[in-house]
Amino acid sequence: MTTLIQTLHELSCDSALTMIQAAKQKAEQLGLAICVSVVGPQGLPLASIRMNGAPLHSITLAEDKAYTAVSFKRPTHEWDERLASQPKVQQALATRDRFTMLGGGLPIRLTLSSALTTDSELTTSLEFTPGSNSIGSLTESTVLVGAVGVSGGSVQQDIECAEAAIAALLS
Repeated sequence: MTTLIQTLHELSCDSALTMIQAAKQKAEQLGLAICVSVVGPQGLPLASIRMNGAPLHSITLAEDKAYTAVSFKRPTHEWDERLASQPKVQQALATRDRFTMLGGGLPIRLTLSSALTTDSELTTSLEFTPGSNSIGSLTESTVLVGAVGVSGGSVQQDIECAEAAIAALLS
């Protein structure tokens, strides 16, 4: 039988705002002014912020990092290494609108639990290890629910802020 509909799992707006606040706090600890963008699984924006003093070009870079991370289901900083031996592919992707190889874009994956809350909503359990650049791994038991993109610091600082955003989902 052909599947007629599919379930789309997406971060809530409140979760996106929580993530943005956590990334902002991490940036303040690092002495940075950043831009943060959180998108859903289809790459559509859920929330974004530009801290006072953040570079103007960082707005679109954060959006593009989140979009690239969700559309390819992988952290944006992995692209340099993945494409180092494939210059034609790298050149083709580099000409694509919204694609970026700059680090700071991380996919957000949730492991679904079969437990139901009293409101009959599916509960989720999160698995995240700082430095892993994502929650869980994309398998049959996990779903991609969105991505976060951060711009305004160095690549490593952007990644740290994005990791802080994802880690905030655990608290």
